[in-house]
Amino acid sequence: MKKILTLICCTIVLAATSCKKETVVTAPSATTIFDTTPAFVLDNTNDPNSVHAYTTTLDVPEITDYYDHHGAVLVYLDEGNGYYEQLPNVYNGISYRHVYTTGKLFIDAQNADGSIPGGTDIKLPIKVKIVLVP
Repeated sequence: MKKILTLICCTIVLAATSCKKETVVTAPSATTIFDTTPAFVLDNTNDPNSVHAYTTTLDVPEITDYYDHHGAVLVYLDEGNGYYEQLPNVYNGISYRHVYTTGKLFIDAQNADGSIPGGTDIKLPIKVKIVLVP
């Protein structure tokens, strides 16, 4: 009985030590980009792709294909109070969201009820902080 138990234990030890450990190497750290006062324009056309809101497009060449397909793009806004809040979120009744593709970041702003805000409802200057996470 001891021989069978010893063989079973040896088999388990050999199986456990023969596992292959794999290390995934990624980019070293996140990248932070700051941009200020993006120009919001009204996108309220009859085009089915219209967001019916104020929108801005930021050129962000740091958003490469890698980040577009494998990383993460986090966006934060500061409406001048010194506090950055992550998108999507609602600030003072205005709902902000973002989408991105390689080289571009789009930010939309509309009333939380889905209606189009007045041009003065979006408080400027707005600081944008963009964090690229590998």
